[in-house]
Amino acid sequence: MKRKYPLRPGSNAGWEYKAQIRPSTGTADQKESYQITLPRMGDLWPTGEELSGFRAVMLAFERYNWALGMKVLECFRMKLGFKADFFTEAHDPQSPDYLSTLRLLHYLGMENATAEDLRYWRAGAHTDFDCLTLLHQRPDQGGLQLCPGKESDKLEWTDVEPLPGVVTCNIGDMLMRWSDDKLLSTLHRVRMPKEGESLGSRYSLAFFCQANRNAVIQGPEKRYEPITAYDYLQQRIAANRL
Repeated sequence: MKRKYPLRPGSNAGWEYKAQIRPSTGTADQKESYQITLPRMGDLWPTGEELSGFRAVMLAFERYNWALGMKVLECFRMKLGFKADFFTEAHDPQSPDYLSTLRLLHYLGMENATAEDLRYWRAGAHTDFDCLTLLHQRPDQGGLQLCPGKESDKLEWTDVEPLPGVVTCNIGDMLMRWSDDKLLSTLHRVRMPKEGESLGSRYSLAFFCQANRNAVIQGPEKRYEPITAYDYLQQRIAANRL
């Protein structure tokens, strides 16, 4: 069924399989995912006969994450000195330019993996291109690691254990630029299972608060030239391919 709804180039909507190759590893992430970007879904929703109730549940969950993300961004907004509702207006879900994305992630089971396979990463080290990522993990399905202070010479990775009711928030590159580099984006990765851990599939849900296409990104100190969110994302995507 999934193959009926493939991700369309440039849409960030639909299903993809082992499609992301990280510059940090040069190998494809060991995962598949289904992206929901509301203005671009069109006929990419499974039918009710295929997956009963899926669309309604995902729409409700998307809106819940949007509201939570806006609360977190409001805290940053006050610290940075932008006007009230600054980030909320820049992430307007009613706009046809809305770019925030809900991603359903399935990291592939490693039950039949060789020792060589386990030397790689389920997801290689990277920062997200967006403003803020909200990550929901299943208890007992760990693997996420963060590395604060990626600019230092020594990288120290910390496991983020999945706990019930806990949502992990990662700052993305877009917010880093919007803050004139006062808020640093979070370097993270997903490691392979350690000895004694389950080799089965890992599931998580990520919501990417990504400013609307026409939102203008420029920090209060104007350290960088203004740029639209769309153009900024295109720059980051192109740089990631080098």
